[in-house]
Amino acid sequence: MPLAKKLQQLTLAIATTDIIQLYRLDGKPVFASPGSDELKVPWPDQDCLERCYGLVRQGGHRIRTLNHVITLDGQRYRLSLSGKIDEHFDVLNAIRNSYFLVCPLMLLLSVGGGFVLSGRALEPINRISVEAQSIGIQDLKRRIPVPNTGDELQTLAETWNQLLARLEIAVERLAQFASDLSHDLSTTITIMMTTAGLALSRDRSPEEYRAALKNINIECEATAQLLDTMLAMARTDLVHQKIEWKPINLTELVIEVSRQFQPRAVLKGQTIAIEVQDEVWTNGDLSLLRRMVSILLDNAIKYTPDTGSITVSLARRDDDYELRVSDTGIGIPEHAIPRIFDRFYRVDESRPESGESNGLGLAIAKWVVEAHRSRIDVVSKPGQGSTFTVSIPQVLQTKLSETAYAQLS
Repeated sequence: MPLAKKLQQLTLAIATTDIIQLYRLDGKPVFASPGSDELKVPWPDQDCLERCYGLVRQGGHRIRTLNHVITLDGQRYRLSLSGKIDEHFDVLNAIRNSYFLVCPLMLLLSVGGGFVLSGRALEPINRISVEAQSIGIQDLKRRIPVPNTGDELQTLAETWNQLLARLEIAVERLAQFASDLSHDLSTTITIMMTTAGLALSRDRSPEEYRAALKNINIECEATAQLLDTMLAMARTDLVHQKIEWKPINLTELVIEVSRQFQPRAVLKGQTIAIEVQDEVWTNGDLSLLRRMVSILLDNAIKYTPDTGSITVSLARRDDDYELRVSDTGIGIPEHAIPRIFDRFYRVDESRPESGESNGLGLAIAKWVVEAHRSRIDVVSKPGQGSTFTVSIPQVLQTKLSETAYAQLS
């Protein structure tokens, strides 16, 4: 079949926008498929022994070209293929223009949606903030609304309410303590002024003056003890407290303090039994440990009825020394045990001797115990008495000779 006829049949299978041109090596045209002259691209200024691809603009069109020297029927020819690709660029331009239009709209919608969603998300936080700002020291019974979201926001609101509950309890105790303290100081000052005024109202015998001074001295001692307790409690509020560590004979300390309380127990018909081991030593602050033992014995005597008994024991238990103060007193209700070491807490105003307590003794005792890296526990049953146990870590003999200042936080 002649070459021209073969090429003519080939053009039947290509698009009208595609052009086939065939040249001799000297550039003389051999064949050109039907089509617009605007799509017929001349041979480039290259040999194109290998395929030459190109993209040209001609007649307002974008045309893709392929030029190559080939062999047909034993002869070499220049084959030029070209095709219009305007529609591809139209699609690309349309996509580009749509991006220019849609992207700003999407950005605006995203920003607007973000403001709406963030506003809805922050609305509960704003309500919590407004409510928290409106809660003052006078209305601590109010609580922050808790959103039922099951997320961190709900946990935050519940935590704030728990904090408000603890703060309410602390403020109530502080207010009650301030009231009790004012009453105690006022009563003490009134008694001293009245006693002094009566003593000075007329001449009296030396015995009457001595009795008046004795009453004033008793009230002064009570006031000094109250203020001393307040100072000790203020000391526990320090962020850093220096403890003077010295070797202490714990056995002698327990015996000494117990004997100091013997006369007071005798006045109430009580007995104090002392059960201690010989030579129990530890490191600590002597004045603080003496105060701790005194507080435990004072409580035992105070809340034990007449003719009751108190036992003070000191023994080695495993790796600790255990100091126990047991009594046959009125005991502590089960619901009050977790709170008896809280400041200003008093179990029951109607209990005997409750009026003599300011609710600070056991709080100070616990602080002293923890400052000495020890532990205090209590076991009690109403009507059967209480047992306070202080577990003190044993100290190696090589450390007993050391005296240092430890900073506790």
